Amino acid sequence: MMADILCIITVLEGIALLIVDFISFVYQKITVGIELCWSAFAVVLILLGVVPGLSDWTRVIPREAIPAYLLISLAIIFSFFYLSCAISQLLRKNQELAMHVSLLNQENEIILQKLKDGMTDKKENK
Repeated sequence: MMADILCIITVLEGIALLIVDFISFVYQKITVGIELCWSAFAVVLILLGVVPGLSDWTRVIPREAIPAYLLISLAIIFSFFYLSCAISQLLRKNQELAMHVSLLNQENEIILQKLKDGMTDKKENK
């Protein structure tokens, strides 16, 4: 009986992770690659609770340890998810800064070229 409850909670954990992952992707808090990894992990969690051959691990966990298992697993999974969201934000900001630097370099080259053209025009006029 407790093994079935653990399977159900594992499936619900996977579904919650899939929903949070999708919402984070929609609001661009997470990049595509990291989102796909978390989606795959959520599907694995769902399969671990649904597929009978994969859910045998639930019988190994003692009845007294189930609440601790659930709290620890939720804390670890969503902590790692939060960290991957932070990494995704940093990757996006880094990419944006690289684009700004590239545009500034391009603008700087144009200004330098205009200065060189202006200097050659002044030398030719003398």
